[in-house]
Amino acid sequence: MTDSAQRDRRIATGLLIGIMIAGWLAYAPALSGSFALDDLPNLSPLASVDDRISALRFVFSGTAGPLGRPIALATFLPQADAWADGPRSFFIVNILIHLANAALLAAVLLKLSLARGIAWRDAAFVALAAAAVWMLMPILASSSLVVVQRMTTLSTTFVLLGLLGYLQARQALATKKRRALVGMASSLVVATLLAALTKENGALMPTLVLVLEATVLGRPSAVTPRTWYAFAAVFLWLPTVLVVGYLVYRTPYGTESVLVRDFTSWERLFTEARILWAYVFKAFVPAPGLIAPYNDGYPVSRSALEPLTLLAILAWVVGTSAALLYRRRYPLGALAVLWFLAGHLLESTTLPLELYFDHRNYLPLIGPVYAVCSIPRMVPEGFKRAAYGGLSVYALVLAAALFSLTTRWGHPEDYAEHWYRQSPQSVRAATGLATRQLAASAIDEALATLHQFVAANPRHGYLLIQDLNLACLLAADADHTNRVARLDRSLPEVGFSLTAGRMLSELLTTVSTVDCKGVDADTVRRLADALHSNPRYRENTGYTKIHHGLMAKIHRAKGDMSSALRHLERASSISPSVDIAVMRATSHVAIEDFDGARRVIRAARAAAPWHPVRRFLWSYDLDNLGRYVDAIEAQSDPADSM
Repeated sequence: MTDSAQRDRRIATGLLIGIMIAGWLAYAPALSGSFALDDLPNLSPLASVDDRISALRFVFSGTAGPLGRPIALATFLPQADAWADGPRSFFIVNILIHLANAALLAAVLLKLSLARGIAWRDAAFVALAAAAVWMLMPILASSSLVVVQRMTTLSTTFVLLGLLGYLQARQALATKKRRALVGMASSLVVATLLAALTKENGALMPTLVLVLEATVLGRPSAVTPRTWYAFAAVFLWLPTVLVVGYLVYRTPYGTESVLVRDFTSWERLFTEARILWAYVFKAFVPAPGLIAPYNDGYPVSRSALEPLTLLAILAWVVGTSAALLYRRRYPLGALAVLWFLAGHLLESTTLPLELYFDHRNYLPLIGPVYAVCSIPRMVPEGFKRAAYGGLSVYALVLAAALFSLTTRWGHPEDYAEHWYRQSPQSVRAATGLATRQLAASAIDEALATLHQFVAANPRHGYLLIQDLNLACLLAADADHTNRVARLDRSLPEVGFSLTAGRMLSELLTTVSTVDCKGVDADTVRRLADALHSNPRYRENTGYTKIHHGLMAKIHRAKGDMSSALRHLERASSISPSVDIAVMRATSHVAIEDFDGARRVIRAARAAAPWHPVRRFLWSYDLDNLGRYVDAIEAQSDPADSM
């Protein structure tokens, strides 16, 4: 290596370190922030982790995706003791993962550029510039600052490591063809598996590599066409076809999905066409005021003929067609379009997920950013310095915008109202503001926020269950007739939210401990029946199970074990679980039907899940339940224990 080459590498290393420092400084103001969005539902079980069994339970009980995301959940275990102290330590780890991903991205893009025949110095500039721009984009901030989205960033870590291994092996094709192909295949298989077990969209890695091969790389000359096409068919095309086939299989939506989400599969596709353009605009226009953690109130496109929707669809059709047709003539433009769309295949097409989340762009934006940052090296020689300078200034502007956003994120008590005004249709923004107001003892303001939001958004009328609960806690002797009557009228029509079931359960707990005038267990039962009469809830098997569990609690509280057991049997028939088995067995124990309790345990054992770890935990809990039944039986008949 020449002295000049060594100097270039030292400069590049120094610039990379500087970029990492700039990234840390831009994110640092957010360290004083709070948990947000899905953090509490997914991570609050960390508070109960105190031994190996509870650790296994946390790692393998994930419900955020069909694979459970155990690798991501396992990374939270070392921080379990810090859960009660707030999110600061979680933010630090998340930000460090993001910075590490930026460094990995620089390495991947350097190898990619060198594989395209670009000189080392130009390749290094493009790689560093792209890593800096991507790292500093405000739209990606929620990927690190919503703690549970470590699932997204860590999955991308495995994808980037896989790409690095793939490109490293690929460059040896000319000299060690067989070893290179094995290395490429191994990188794809191992990285895809690890990434998917961290978050399911890691399964898109073969599709992203296919995009690279179809645009900026192309068939390597050292491999015969037959060998290359066979490799691509098995390791790139087959996984891609399976993903696309799965997406087609999930359409059209069944009645349950439509009632829950309030859109059909076609309506989701129409809406996502608009959302994808919104992502692109927010990604490249450094305006922190456009970025908010709450986007759940985004309007649904009911027809492809709505003007903005039609324009968005046509733009994607034209852009995708041009990218496919001219992928060899304009490889960077094709890469930008096809990588972005491939990265959104799972979360922005037909799966019945929520519509809009900024963190979904974490991996898809890599292709467009690389294409944009490659522009300066392609401009005429006389304009290159200006182009390089302009890109550097753009990165600084992004850093300033990110710093502004993270400063806001670090003071949620000051900005909760701002985010609610920015997203007035968002139920998460409204409840976030009300929670902040309650924490500040501004109870009347919190109740006013809930009432104003429900008045403007009647489909979220289930929030008034919480209003009734607070009224019982704070003014038990007041007249609650109007609140109950309003709920009786609205619950049969409200939109779907599993939160409604949790609120009813909390209300039951309240009226069981507080003498709330005019509100008792029978009131909760009537409200639960009103909610379950709503087709959005009645047709949802998950909520129906929750409903029967709640009704069982109500009947148990009244001492009616026969009715409680009837509801628990219905819940178990929908979906067996250890929690339901515990309620059924203890209900039998309460009436000294110990044989009935053991029959429940035997039936639960027969319904154990196939997953080996979950099966072990299932059996462990049932063993404890069996010992409990034996102990209570022995206490009830001391002669039998002598």
